Amino acid sequence: MRRMIHVLLLFLFLTGGAYSWENTARVKFMLGKVERQQKNQTSWNRLRLNSKVFSGDRIKTSVNARIEIEMPDGTVVRVDQNSIFDVKSIKTDEDDGEDEMSFSLWAGNIWARFKKIVSDRQTRRIESPSAVVAIRGTTLEVNVDKQLTTRVSVVEGKVAVSSREAGGEVLVGSNQQTVVRKGQAPQPPSAIPARRKSTRSAFALKVDKPPLQITDPSLISGGLRVSGSTVPGATVTVNGSPLTVDANGKFNGRVPVVEGANRYTVEARYKGQTTQQKIAAFVNTKKPRIKLSSPLVTGYLNKRGYSLSGAVFDETPQDKVKVYINGEEVAEVRGRGSFNRTVILQEGQNNIRLTARDLSKNSTEKTQSIFLDTVKPIITVTEPAQQNFIRLEPPGPPRLSKRDANRFTQIIRGVIIDPEPSSGLQRLVINGKEIKPNSDGSFETEINLKRGENRLVILVEDKAGNIGRDANRRIIVR
Repeated sequence: MRRMIHVLLLFLFLTGGAYSWENTARVKFMLGKVERQQKNQTSWNRLRLNSKVFSGDRIKTSVNARIEIEMPDGTVVRVDQNSIFDVKSIKTDEDDGEDEMSFSLWAGNIWARFKKIVSDRQTRRIESPSAVVAIRGTTLEVNVDKQLTTRVSVVEGKVAVSSREAGGEVLVGSNQQTVVRKGQAPQPPSAIPARRKSTRSAFALKVDKPPLQITDPSLISGGLRVSGSTVPGATVTVNGSPLTVDANGKFNGRVPVVEGANRYTVEARYKGQTTQQKIAAFVNTKKPRIKLSSPLVTGYLNKRGYSLSGAVFDETPQDKVKVYINGEEVAEVRGRGSFNRTVILQEGQNNIRLTARDLSKNSTEKTQSIFLDTVKPIITVTEPAQQNFIRLEPPGPPRLSKRDANRFTQIIRGVIIDPEPSSGLQRLVINGKEIKPNSDGSFETEINLKRGENRLVILVEDKAGNIGRDANRRIIVR
């Protein structure tokens, strides 16, 4: 019984996974800021190229933004700037025999090319605040203005348009349009004015898309190459500047670019007809710059916390820069901004790599090696070995002065141990006199004494600034 339950659960998991995969649309093209609000969620998240789009997703485009979504059957929906668009339902014929696609446009403009419907089981529909559009394999545009008036323009095919709140339905055919105002029946179909006809249907215009990210500095002086094809005899311009068109309709030329976002309208004219395509390129030839609040430390430290702070600058407009320390992202800035992070060092050698990288992968890097040593050197005195050393000295000869008769010398020997990881000894001072220890850490020196109590003070410092002291020894001369 338990085995059967496991098999059933596995089957449900696999079929559920297949269901979600089959009913997924894909972001085919995107320009500018496009956000998504998923079903039963209140927050908005940025969409990315090739992201999956699911039933229940709401999509919002900002100024100068645009997105193209490809459905499982090849249907393409393009959402223009300042639009709010819902993907209500995507079902394929594997789902209980249903084949349904349903969308809502609340504001803005969309252009869509639907695959031809070949079965009564297939339904395609676009809703708006004032209208419902039933589709049977069509290329069309739908626009919703601030008054919630819906305009449906059919480029090719036929649609049925009805009002959401009033009676009446009209059939709109190729090169026709209808207008549906809030609470009113659809207006009778009329011919699309020449200025409103979809430029995509006038005649063929194919523009070779440039790379979205361009880092070649030569383009700043030489310009961006624009090429493509159209009908022979057409004239082609880019932002009003003419391109060369050969006898076969192929065109090419160069247009000026600036650092940052570049947007172009490629327009072809032929026998009174006009068609357009928009292209964009982001030119980013400048590496970000890093300015530290204080220079990177060179050499040795004796504290684990090492503070790194500063600012990042990028001359490319609208460029985004991420700051990494040893591969970990610590800040993200738009154009310019600051960062601050405390790096926890490990005992011994630490290699710190500070990197600033922009959207086009241009990067600047600063590196530094820091040695952490937090352990004080250890002082061992071997002569005199006693902490309180007493010397008996008889009085000097009568010929010596009293001062000279009471002056003596003492040999001091010992060894300095700098525990691993060792930064190395910097200095050794005995009773104010700096001496140089041997390579093995041993040392020997002679100090002056006077009759009575003499204190022995030994100080040793390593290269990281750790200081060891021994000031508890006394040499008493009697």
